[in-house]
Amino acid sequence: MDDIFEKIIRREIPSKIFYEDDEVIVIQDLYPKAPVHLLLIPKEKSKNFYEASLETLAIMGRTVKKVAELLKIEDHFQIQVNNGYGQEIEHLHYHFMSDRGAENLKFLDD
Repeated sequence: MDDIFEKIIRREIPSKIFYEDDEVIVIQDLYPKAPVHLLLIPKEKSKNFYEASLETLAIMGRTVKKVAELLKIEDHFQIQVNNGYGQEIEHLHYHFMSDRGAENLKFLDD
């Protein structure tokens, strides 16, 4: 069965998209815990961090760097990855949070 992230990737559920390429989509978290709170979601589904391929984890690492560069906060952010414990959706995703960079949040559909 498809999860909510797969439906967002297919545009069946609307979302504020910050960045997207062939491998990943980055969206605004619906319930932010910081002024900047984005979800980095690989398009290839893995249930969690532990089950993800090394290629997917490399993609996620590159995406973290890309997002930090776009927000101009290379030295001031936090990444959170839940693996089972605390994970609400069984689809690997990273939380990217910062109290800086909100002025650089430009969404694709704005």
